[in-house]
Amino acid sequence: MKIFISNCRKLSLHQLALIGLIILLPLSGCKKMLESDIYSQLAPENFFQTEGDANVALITLYNPFTSNWGNADPGAGNWYGALYNADIKSYFIRSLMTTDELQTDWDANLTNFTFGPSTWVDANDPTYPKIRYVAKATDVINNIEKSTLDAGIKRKYIAEAKVLRAWLMYVLYDFYGPVNAKTDPATLADNTITPRPDATTYSAQIEADLTAALPDLADKYNSDATNWGRVSKGVARMLLLKLYMHNKEWNKAEATAKEIMTMNYSLEDNYADIFKKKAGKELIYAVPTNDASPNYWIQEVLPGDFKQAGSIQRAPGWGGYYMPWSFYNKYETNDTRKTTIIDHYTKSDGTEANKSNGLRGAIPLKYTSIQGDGPGYAIDVVVFRYAEVLLAIAEAINEQRGPGEAYQYVNQVRARAGVPNFTGLTQAGMRTALLDERGRELYGEGVRRQDLVRNGSLITNALARGKTNARPYQVLFPIPSAVIIEGKGIIKQNDGYPQ
Repeated sequence: MKIFISNCRKLSLHQLALIGLIILLPLSGCKKMLESDIYSQLAPENFFQTEGDANVALITLYNPFTSNWGNADPGAGNWYGALYNADIKSYFIRSLMTTDELQTDWDANLTNFTFGPSTWVDANDPTYPKIRYVAKATDVINNIEKSTLDAGIKRKYIAEAKVLRAWLMYVLYDFYGPVNAKTDPATLADNTITPRPDATTYSAQIEADLTAALPDLADKYNSDATNWGRVSKGVARMLLLKLYMHNKEWNKAEATAKEIMTMNYSLEDNYADIFKKKAGKELIYAVPTNDASPNYWIQEVLPGDFKQAGSIQRAPGWGGYYMPWSFYNKYETNDTRKTTIIDHYTKSDGTEANKSNGLRGAIPLKYTSIQGDGPGYAIDVVVFRYAEVLLAIAEAINEQRGPGEAYQYVNQVRARAGVPNFTGLTQAGMRTALLDERGRELYGEGVRRQDLVRNGSLITNALARGKTNARPYQVLFPIPSAVIIEGKGIIKQNDGYPQ
């Protein structure tokens, strides 16, 4: 696939997504959360005639997977943030802020576990509304299937759409458990309220989409700048790995990790280079950015009185997010990953800020190649990478057979960080060690909440940090109250929350 659209060679993935969104917006809005629309109002016989037609439709499905502050939600008329932007409301950031890894003063309900079904409404809960994009993906798949396109072209675009649908379903599953997403095209025009499926049925749909897509996907796009940002076999397998880890299907997780390990990904020699090199050898997926849709992570984490730290000089940031010292102290003294974290800096007034004089936490900069004052940068947002595969297979092996075979994988990651190998651990000891190692390696990448939930320690971790409102049922976020109200007793709230 050399181009996205034949007459749009120079447009970015995000620009194309906006074009596609305009083309495929429904002709009439729908304000109810549970109602869906037929998104492609044009009939297959007069629309999906060329590869470019199918591609425009497909590109709209990438809208949630950007660093954009937001875009119009088809059908609802609201403006919702993308999944991987740096705003406190996003899926990416909420995956961190209920953990020990990062803290913020911007949403006390989130950090103190005082949230409920009505805490965030409309644009303040941008993740659940992405359920509409599942229906949108189903519609795109259906229209491509019914088109007159060449069979090979159809398979290619359907495969990509199925991966994006599965990814959205996984995101929703991660936060809310199984939801009643529309994957049957026959139901798209039917607004009958249906119950939420069970976890087994829901997971099976994600798995089916990903496994069906694999034969028709490109392996990877790391050496293809034009198509970097599209999903691939690497992304599909990474999503399968995440699903299997979530469900504690350790044998499937191990097998999938081993498949990824045959795909010629490898660790960067230098940890900091992961976040400097576009489409580097360790990256399985990163959200492409540009000047119109930049990476704002740096602006969010740099303090409001920042001037300089080492070679990094720039204007102050917003100072929204910080790494508690208790988490920073998990790093060993000579751990090279600490070179991407700032523990002291020169303030605008020329004085130094550090732990001893009141700096509330370390600055999880992560992306150290910044130039200029920002506020945003065209630095891709890292989502999936090979180091996580190595740590996942180590965990899957340990859960099945103990730590013996796991050492060879986790110790590759530790060797890169310049710290000693793990040795002599029990199965329980390796479980704890891997949780800490994943935290050190993958900080600022949106996985800490998943890790703590899988480990069974999200709530105990919160209680240990003084979050006395944390309750066991908060391993899931609540289904929004508007959905429960519209559901009229058919859609059930997650256990523990007010129905």
